[in-house]
Amino acid sequence: MRSDSPFEDDTSANGITRETIQLTTSDGVTITVDVDTPETATSVAALLHPHPLYGGRRDHPLLLNLSSALVSAHVVTARNDFRHASGNTIEEMPDAIATCEELRQRQPHAPLYVVGYSFGAIVAARIASQVNAQHLVMIAPPLSALSVGLPGVPSTIIAAEHDQFSPPSALSGHPVAEASTMHVLAGADHFLNGYIEATTALTLQVMSTGHGV
Repeated sequence: MRSDSPFEDDTSANGITRETIQLTTSDGVTITVDVDTPETATSVAALLHPHPLYGGRRDHPLLLNLSSALVSAHVVTARNDFRHASGNTIEEMPDAIATCEELRQRQPHAPLYVVGYSFGAIVAARIASQVNAQHLVMIAPPLSALSVGLPGVPSTIIAAEHDQFSPPSALSGHPVAEASTMHVLAGADHFLNGYIEATTALTLQVMSTGHGV
């Protein structure tokens, strides 16, 4: 639910609009969300950032890069700041759901994608079926550190070859990984330094291959 707080908007010459809005979650918490809208839209995507207690924010470089590429592909994107919670992903779920609901209100007939990086990937997996996502993309998900059930929607994992928290070897045999298509970013670690462009390109490839983007 959108609050009464004012929002900022900026429309550039290429027809892309960015708004910074305030949403109120189902449990009464106000969160800040950036919504980027192309001139024409065919899909919508919620982009969920890493752990807020370790510097994760809606303006994480990967999420900004993903948003730019997706908007160029006619996808409306939304990036919310998670509340500073305990880190068990339960408290952050209403934040992500509110963001997805905002996208649904804006484009009610467009397919919804949920993309999460690290901690955001776990939140994404927990809410994907609740928001009836077309597809779930989990980037470097720490499946070995945080529990999550089967997403219940078509899903893809983009794993970092040298991930310090959940390397591909640790993902092997995990029920979520078994239920997902997995791609491995050769040479990358969990923080994806030097691999933002490659991660973005692979994410767009996943979303465009048979999924409608």
